[in-house]
Amino acid sequence: MTEAIDYDVIVVGGGPVGTTTALKLAKRGMKVALFEKREAATLDHRASTFHPPTLEMLDELGLTDPLIEKGILARSYQFRDAKLGKIVDLDFSVLDNDTRYPYRLQVEQSRLTAAALEALALEPNVTAMLDAEVTDVRETGAGFEVDVVSGKNGAVTASGRYLIAADGSKSLVREHYDIEFAGHTYPERYLVITTSLPLHDILDDLAVVNYVADPENWHVLLRNPSGWRVLLPSDPALSVEEQTDPAYVLSQLRRVVPVVDGYPVVHVTVYEVHRKVAATFRKGNVFLIGDAAHVNNPLGGMGMNSGIHDGLMLADVLPRVDRGESPDTDLDLWAENRRAIAKTYVGEETEGNWNALRDNSDERRAAKRAEWEALGRDEVARHKFLMTASMLTSVR
Repeated sequence: MTEAIDYDVIVVGGGPVGTTTALKLAKRGMKVALFEKREAATLDHRASTFHPPTLEMLDELGLTDPLIEKGILARSYQFRDAKLGKIVDLDFSVLDNDTRYPYRLQVEQSRLTAAALEALALEPNVTAMLDAEVTDVRETGAGFEVDVVSGKNGAVTASGRYLIAADGSKSLVREHYDIEFAGHTYPERYLVITTSLPLHDILDDLAVVNYVADPENWHVLLRNPSGWRVLLPSDPALSVEEQTDPAYVLSQLRRVVPVVDGYPVVHVTVYEVHRKVAATFRKGNVFLIGDAAHVNNPLGGMGMNSGIHDGLMLADVLPRVDRGESPDTDLDLWAENRRAIAKTYVGEETEGNWNALRDNSDERRAAKRAEWEALGRDEVARHKFLMTASMLTSVR
């Protein structure tokens, strides 16, 4: 094993949360090591929604304009009914005075990761290694050591005074420190189909983002640069192999588009959905961010965004504390605030979206439709609703 290399901060995990956090820490003058076990920032079909406050935060790092160039602007989004069609189109223009980015941006998260990695390569005080899996963590008198196995660099040991876990819901760092990750798993799996079908030409009056309510056939339609993404609940009794079988995938796609010729499927995946929050986001000089700290229902597109907020807000506080310009208790306040947001804002908002779309009570469904319709008529109510849905309220 090579001799340990010293850093101020070690970031484990090189997705959108880890890379942007590492970049901001570097721009704040800290020496950073980032380790990601994947070989490249491949085009994955995971998170694809960027909310206004995220775009504001990323702009400081020079990452917002490149995302906008590659993405699709959603200047409104719709609540729809599977049988009745459009209920309301919510125009983000009511947020014009609240943000420079009064819209949702639809672009795959891997575009951000790739741009952040390019920016990290230009920072002289950063070591960013892909295909580099952290296999062990140890505490030392001065901080931490991590053992890394890299396909390109062999075995490496890195040491640092701070350790940030951005390594996902199965976080090695969180598990190493035995931090409880409590919550629940949703009853159904989610089937996500990316299709080349031009749904905007096939279905009437679609927005870029559409939430479609129905007790049995609820779904979400998102237009991304790689195609339309269709998210549906899938039978948990079926195996992943059965749910990704082409015949089954087409049968599910026909729930949205009655006639489908050939197999116009770009990508398909099945995943379980959880709502879990770590017992603490800080343990000494160990910090949890993103999916290592919290996971939630994807309806509302808040998971990746809140994870980026975790990391970039931490990168505001940590350098000041490290230089003695702010008290250590500011890091406790960061951890408490971000955990509260994960539990009472992101978790409840996304679960509320899920409940509203799948409700099987005719009375409650009618009441919800009336509530959505009222948002279209009442600008004050729409402003309040979109401040929350866009996550601006969570950072103000």
